[in-house]
Amino acid sequence: MSPSDAVVQDLDEKHVDLVAKFVSDVRNGKIEGSNNIALATVTLLEQIINESDNTTVIGLCSVVRAAGRLVCGALPGAPCAANMARRVLRALRDEARADGDASLARLVRPAPRRSTTALNEDLREPVREHVAELRTELEGTAAAISSQAKEHVQADEMILTYGASRLTERFLRSARRYRLLLAEGTDVAECHGMAARLSAAGVPVTVLGAAAACAVMSRVNKVVVSVEAALAGGAALGAAGLHAVTAAAKHYGVPVVALCGLHALSPLHARDPAHLNSLLAPHPALPYQMAASGLAHVYAPRHDLIPADNVTLYITNLGGSSPSYIYRLLSELYDPNDYTL
Repeated sequence: MSPSDAVVQDLDEKHVDLVAKFVSDVRNGKIEGSNNIALATVTLLEQIINESDNTTVIGLCSVVRAAGRLVCGALPGAPCAANMARRVLRALRDEARADGDASLARLVRPAPRRSTTALNEDLREPVREHVAELRTELEGTAAAISSQAKEHVQADEMILTYGASRLTERFLRSARRYRLLLAEGTDVAECHGMAARLSAAGVPVTVLGAAAACAVMSRVNKVVVSVEAALAGGAALGAAGLHAVTAAAKHYGVPVVALCGLHALSPLHARDPAHLNSLLAPHPALPYQMAASGLAHVYAPRHDLIPADNVTLYITNLGGSSPSYIYRLLSELYDPNDYTL
């Protein structure tokens, strides 16, 4: 039986509680940012693997898939969590294949006569090494992306960004001398804080309302934003309001550079955005003190779906990639059997 044919077993009650606590921390804002969520997911999966009773490849794949399925269903707006389950599953499969090849090599040789099949070996220790490498990759994501800033932002360019993002801020700090237009996102205070920090670092910053982004787009050389996820087919999942900014950039022929770590590359498609989104509190869109708040039902989506045609280039840990190349990166990161957990 291959790992793909194994029946997904239920998690122990203790592990279900761990997953529930992780989901609660993400929903309550204790864990914020796709990179931090990915790191927390890796830690969660590592603990489940270490405490698993069945340490064979089939048993470990089963519990990792079960945990990934729970997280994927509870956090549709954070695909990076499910992506980490897919990365760990890929590591398990690679180890099983490597051990299987070694066992086959031993079988065709005259000695030793006894060999252990890969499906029955304890894979916890090799997987710990893969998890450690994955954690190192996640911790170095921001540095790897920021190191490419000078290649994409030229001197004296007019750059426009949308909303506040730690990754975008670090990327812009590493770029050459330029001028920045910062369009306010949903969190106005965070946007002004980011503008103040960049201004203190010597960057000429102008803050404008999101509605004004289209009006100034003709003067912009490049749009630089970070996205929550890059989906199969090249579409992106970005902050609410980003779709309008990228649509204006496409209209004026302005390149859109999307910053996206490898942990945010998702094999999901953009067929149904509802499965990739979640809702924010409605009061930023319609304050409670307004008379209409008692009569209206307000839906404030957390993310916007950005069509692949609106993105010019993705910058990942490995360098720049066009939206049409995302499928190739997905095949290197995940096993096709794990696209659906």
